[in-house]
Amino acid sequence: MLKIHYSLESDVLNIINDITAPSEINIRVRNLVLKAKKGQSVARGEIIAEHPSKFGGAYHASASGKATKVNYHHLTIKCDCAENSVEPVDVQSMGPGKELLHTLQELGIDVAPFSSHCDNLVINGLNPEPGIFVAELLLECEKDILETGLRLAESLITPIHTMLAVARGTSYSLSGTESVSVKPKYPNSLNSLVIKAVTGNEFADDTKIMSIMDIYNLGLVAKFGLPVTDTIMTICGHNYRVPLGTPIRHLLNELDIPVKSGDKAVLGGPFRGEAVYSLDEGVKKGDHGLFIISAGEFPSVEDTTCINCGECVLSCPARILPNLISRYAEYEKFEMAKKYDLDSCFECGLCSFNCTIRRPILQYIRFAKDQLRVSGKAE
Repeated sequence: MLKIHYSLESDVLNIINDITAPSEINIRVRNLVLKAKKGQSVARGEIIAEHPSKFGGAYHASASGKATKVNYHHLTIKCDCAENSVEPVDVQSMGPGKELLHTLQELGIDVAPFSSHCDNLVINGLNPEPGIFVAELLLECEKDILETGLRLAESLITPIHTMLAVARGTSYSLSGTESVSVKPKYPNSLNSLVIKAVTGNEFADDTKIMSIMDIYNLGLVAKFGLPVTDTIMTICGHNYRVPLGTPIRHLLNELDIPVKSGDKAVLGGPFRGEAVYSLDEGVKKGDHGLFIISAGEFPSVEDTTCINCGECVLSCPARILPNLISRYAEYEKFEMAKKYDLDSCFECGLCSFNCTIRRPILQYIRFAKDQLRVSGKAE
């Protein structure tokens, strides 16, 4: 098997560039509970949708304006360039408890990590995927906000020991944490592998992990009392602060990035990201990269029959059988996919990346997980 070094190293530029505000934003609301309707005027930071789970954070308008279109997938807001914004909440005056958790949810924070105590808290400070430099940028130039978020997280989780996983060869640190070096090679940045590297155990009891990006969002909410309305993205080697819902077309125009017929725009990273169906699609929470893949640069993904070459099995860090799982998912035998350790999949994307015939293995796995989740049979 060909061994490739998928480097997570970066030459960090100590700057987060701003993007000119778009005239229209498209916020994905699929599978969310809508709280806004067509024709409604909304202020920046106003709740437009809630997550159906009891821990998920709310979704907000990243600009003030009028909702002009609502469908199953998106809510479109025509921006009015006004300064209408919700009032900030004094988060830091609240003590740990249900009121604080509810407030954080309303401000867009997923509070699942804060639902219970743990002895060990691990902060994942590695860049998530090759070509995305957001994590190290935040550690380099947003340390104050990160430590504000970390203190709030610690007040809710009450860990005995807090550890910060950083790339080997770097000297990043946060007060009150023990820095642990991890080889900066993908997929070592995945949470499960970070926990193993930091604790030495694959199934570390009483350990929780949060990404540095989540800690940053928590720090912003704590410091300013306003909801999460933007994300930090790496685009063409530079980092930008992008309002949620900003259409990809707007980013490409602002940054003068050419796109031709047949090219693919990928939101997220090169391994775990998703190719978008339209350049009008808006940036989502958790999108930290935008990549344009030129037509013909890589062989196209095709729904072809598995040839049992085993490349996906050899590259799988979870030591499962992506070939069998994807075939069961393809024929909607989801219970069998689960039997072959579907839930152990990290969704690292290495199986699809290394597939000899370019089967959409990761997409099949995500499909099976979604179907089991809908049926109530997922872990």
